[in-house]
Amino acid sequence: MLADDWWFWALTGLVLATAVVASGRYRRLAGSARRRAVERSVVEPGTGRSIDTSPGGFWSDLSWLSILLGLWVAGSPWIWGYDDVEGAVTTDLVTGLLVAAIAAVGIVLPALNSLNVLGGTWLVVAPWLVGYGSEGGPVGLSDTLAGVAIAALGIAALTSASRRVVTGSPMPIGRIRPPAGPGDGH
Repeated sequence: MLADDWWFWALTGLVLATAVVASGRYRRLAGSARRRAVERSVVEPGTGRSIDTSPGGFWSDLSWLSILLGLWVAGSPWIWGYDDVEGAVTTDLVTGLLVAAIAAVGIVLPALNSLNVLGGTWLVVAPWLVGYGSEGGPVGLSDTLAGVAIAALGIAALTSASRRVVTGSPMPIGRIRPPAGPGDGH
């Protein structure tokens, strides 16, 4: 079990600290990916709308954290030592890798983050539905806590994406002029 080794926690802390420090660069790359997706018509903001592709502040795009959590879930059976528990490895490996992939694709196609909300919810209940939650130790707890965080990050990603769609300038087609009032001379 990797969780018993001090070097594993030191490496985990280093990866997390590096990710936090590099999150600004990540947000710039994500904004660039969104800009290219709009330019190539992969996504369309809709008539009279535009997508703000500028990198926001630290809390504006946390998909990097969803990617890390997905990888954490995928590795959890070996981290916590329940790799011999039936159903746990498949559930965690498949769900974790899907969460990471969906978070990465969700940078450009943000509606996919709703799947991560479902994936997080699945992780909350999977240990007991699949039957490995009663194994004791961190088996159920690890998936449940990661699932809650993944679902919350999915909701945050959806909220952030909706804030990036901004109304453009008024379009001349379809506007209704107010009726002329008395004294307007019309």
